[in-house]
This record gives sequence, structure tokens and C-alpha cells, in this order.
Amino acid sequence: MEKKNKSISLNLLVVLILIIIFNFSNANAHKIDGKEHEPITCKLPEDRNFIEKEWCKQQRKMHRLCKLDEWCTLIKLEKLEKENEENVEKLKGVGDCGDLPFNHKASKKTKIYIKASKDSKVVGEVKKGQKLLFYAVSTKNKNFSRVKIRKDDICAEGYIESKFLIKKDSEDTVVKVGPKLIEINEPKWAKEGKLILVDAEGTVSISGAIQEGKIDQIMINEEEEIINGDNTFTYLLFVPNSGAEVRIVGNKNGKKVKELIFTIKVGN
Repeated sequence: MEKKNKSISLNLLVVLILIIIFNFSNANAHKIDGKEHEPITCKLPEDRNFIEKEWCKQQRKMHRLCKLDEWCTLIKLEKLEKENEENVEKLKGVGDCGDLPFNHKASKKTKIYIKASKDSKVVGEVKKGQKLLFYAVSTKNKNFSRVKIRKDDICAEGYIESKFLIKKDSEDTVVKVGPKLIEINEPKWAKEGKLILVDAEGTVSISGAIQEGKIDQIMINEEEEIINGDNTFTYLLFVPNSGAEVRIVGNKNGKKVKELIFTIKVGN
């Protein structure tokens, strides 16, 4: 009987010590010198020391959670909430494409993102020349535009890098460029073949055309661009206040036949 009482007393003493240790620890975990505590972390059961394991075990017997279990649970809940938000965003706008006019297309194979960031999840991929329905340039990140794409038998919305989005022009009329192998139509020249001026920093759409039969490939700043059925091409370029250089190379059967190098600057 005496041994039993001693055993009970010892257990009570251990529990009391654990309570004091964890209360002190929790008080210091939330505020130290008036400063907020660092973000919580999940310490897995197998990584806990003897005291932590025993304390959590005693708490569970009383249908409670120790702080370590609470933190792990909170972290799991936050992860599930984030995944749920992403899934809701991913499903946003999904539905029947109907007879919507897909008035733009992708200039190259690229990804479609859930949000206007390359760090967000990918909704899907589009092929070079694939038709897209353009909504607007993102207000949060102007390097991205919101589009609707055909995905299997449904339509899904997402964001594409603006530089890979070009307007799907009518292919009924072929643009004539005269004696020039490559012609720039928009923006207008400030100095023919050398300088274009724009009003402010931002994304500029460069529209041009090639001489039919003389050029079969257009490379702009080392990237191949689509030559439309009417001989036109479009290139989106972000122009900072410091200006940007544009290098256009026209090839025929894999050989360079024309090179055009000019600068786009911000100013009047």
C-alpha cells in the first residue's frame, strides 16, 4: 500500500513538474521582451523528448491537446485551407465554352497559371498558335494577362505571360510591304529604322509585316514569333524608363536575309 502511495505521489509530482515547465515555456513562446513569438512549427511525436511525449500523453488522456499537438494540427489546417483556396481559384470560370470568340493566340508553347505569377500552380499548357480568349491585363502584375482556354471539353481561366499573347488577326487580307523585307507598322518611327518613342514605361505591342515569299521565319530578341497568314507579326515587349533594344532577324530556309536593330525609348 505504501509503495502504491509512493508511486501515485511520484506520478503527481511528475505531472506537476510538466505543467510548470510547459506553462513557463508557453508563456515565453508567445512573448519575449514584449515581442511577438516566431511562427509555430510542427514537432512530430518521434522527434519529441521524453517529457514532451509524457506531457502530451497525459493531456490526451484528459481529452485535451498539448501545445505541440495543437501546433501540428494548426499547421495541417492552414495547409488544407490554402489547398482549398487554390482549388476554388482553379475551378473559377470553368464551364462550357459555347460560341465565345477566341480572338487571341499563343505565340509559343507556354503555361497557363492560376494566378498572375510564375510561382502559382499551373492550370495547363497551350501550344504555339493555340486560340485563346483574352480578358484583360492583370492589375497586380502587368506581365500577365487573364485568358480563357479550351481544356478538353470545357473552358478554364488562368493567366498567361503577356509577351506570349498575340491578337488573332483576320487572314483574309495579305499585307503588302513593298520593297522592304521587314516593316514596322506600330508604334510609329521617330527615326526610321533606328528609334521608336513611347509615352511611358510599360508593355508595348510591336506590329509589323514581312515581304511575302522572301522571309519564312521571324526571330525577335532571340525568340521565334508567329508569322500570320496575312504576313503580319506581333511582339510584346516591356519597355522600362531606361529604354530597350529590339533585334529582328528575318530568315529564309534557315538563312538570315534581313536584320533590323532599333531602340525603343520613353519620351517625346
